[in-house]
Amino acid sequence: MLLTYTRNNAAEFERKLYERARAIPTHVEHTTWFAFLLHELARPYRPALHAHRIDGLVWVDGQSALYVPASDVGRHYFADNRLIYSDKIAKFVCECDKESGGDVLRRLAQRFDHVYVDEVQDMAGYDLDLLERMLRAGLQLTLIGDHRQATYSTNNAKKNAGYAGSNIARKFREWEKHGLVSLTYETHTYWCHPEIARLADSLYPREPATQSLNTDTTGLDGVFLVRTADTAPYVQAYAPQVLRLSKMTTLSDPSARNLGESKGLTFDRVLILPHGGAKKWLTSGDIAPIMGSLAKMYVGITRARHSVGFVCDGAVGISGTRWSP
Repeated sequence: MLLTYTRNNAAEFERKLYERARAIPTHVEHTTWFAFLLHELARPYRPALHAHRIDGLVWVDGQSALYVPASDVGRHYFADNRLIYSDKIAKFVCECDKESGGDVLRRLAQRFDHVYVDEVQDMAGYDLDLLERMLRAGLQLTLIGDHRQATYSTNNAKKNAGYAGSNIARKFREWEKHGLVSLTYETHTYWCHPEIARLADSLYPREPATQSLNTDTTGLDGVFLVRTADTAPYVQAYAPQVLRLSKMTTLSDPSARNLGESKGLTFDRVLILPHGGAKKWLTSGDIAPIMGSLAKMYVGITRARHSVGFVCDGAVGISGTRWSP
């Protein structure tokens, strides 16, 4: 079973599987984290805790049913008894596993020989507790993630709040200390051009340096600066994926994506429209102005295989850049 949080990443899974074979083998399943929680864990053992069928999820941006005690199952976990809150579904699964004497995870171990969880740095709240229960139950798990790309969160529950964002690495080290996992660090990339890898590394100077094994030469390789007046011809000539912090960073290109939404996707080239803080970073080389969007900028830069461009008209303080042809 291959799992990831976002639909973009799940679609990328499918695309890469089809790159390697004309059909996805029948023994390989892939889906999103929440679909997995709902179909494989919550619904099969729902009777252990709840009398009604679970029809689906209610997506919660904040925290659901704040003042309803867990003993009131129907209101604590559900809207109208049949739609389970997205920030509580992992907690519900953990409780069903307890009430059933571990049957939930025993069934899971029988269903899948191995479970791979991609983008594990996005896990939060009771999702982390559920992963720990899976580890303790002896399931074969491989967790893949990069805490520098912690741009999303599966929920905003107070549970495990101290491990939010890049702090999730602390949880991994705790699991390793207790013998639940073995940590392996990958510090090389076959995707990003060496200059792109160096620029991304500069955002996290305390982390190990990345070794790029990309030796491709395409005629436009590395990190470039693109004057505003040259943006349209640059896009026409090189067809980069345009990225921005949010829709507030305007451009007429309808294909533009937000930096965070690009996570899990890959492109030969990207062109980044700097927001206010990013403009200050480009000018000074100081990452302080982009600390609030550091992970998103890192994600945007590392989406590119051959070249990254920044729309810029003034002096530049970051090293390794060139003006576009």
